[in-house]
Amino acid sequence: MTACQSDTTKTEDPNKSEVAGLENEGEYEDRIGAVENNTDLKVMNSLDYNDNAGSREEAVAYLDAADNVVKIEEVFSDVKTGNYGVYTFYVDKGKKFATKEVYFDNQLKVPSFVERLTFYDENEKPVFTRERLAPFEDELSKEAFQTRSPRDLSIDRAMRIINQEAEFETTFQGFAEGGNLKYLLVGENTPDGFASSLAVQYQEGDIKKLLANERAMVGTPLEVEHEIMVDERGLKFQVLLSVKIK
Repeated sequence: MTACQSDTTKTEDPNKSEVAGLENEGEYEDRIGAVENNTDLKVMNSLDYNDNAGSREEAVAYLDAADNVVKIEEVFSDVKTGNYGVYTFYVDKGKKFATKEVYFDNQLKVPSFVERLTFYDENEKPVFTRERLAPFEDELSKEAFQTRSPRDLSIDRAMRIINQEAEFETTFQGFAEGGNLKYLLVGENTPDGFASSLAVQYQEGDIKKLLANERAMVGTPLEVEHEIMVDERGLKFQVLLSVKIK
């Protein structure tokens, strides 16, 4: 969420420069508005990943009636940097045409909330960026946007989260107990990697194999399907729908 007095921004990052406004800026805003105002979009949640340090990563994909992805949100909290927030990618025919960043940037000389909007051409090259800063998130809307040099926001990590790849792969990491539930733990097969937990409701199929050989099966690649449920306290948790040993 980027806010701001232009003098403050330039002090924090002297490499930023003013750029001319985009001629078809309104067309981009209309395309974003069409996505945001579509109440019929289907929502697909990735697994919710956490690491031992407390960092968190999650992605949410929004699909239209033809099952085309039109928006992806990456929700993150990075303990190492102290940054946290949401990156939003607007997609048309498999290519991003706009991105929106709303996050707390702890790396600035004066840590602030940032809101940054970037538009891209048909080749996904950034052509226009505007941003504003504020000390508190709810004050962002009061600040004026300033144009900046075009800045590319990579969608790669969000896609790795959704596709359960690389540091977000789903290898078997064991089981855990919580309350009256048993949880399947999946994630990257490293001690400090990202992992996710899913409540096990039925002990059948490949779950039985994992339970019978828990220690020996650690690191085994799995295919998992899940859904989000809400308990009586309003807390969300992940429920395992199916698991298959690859």
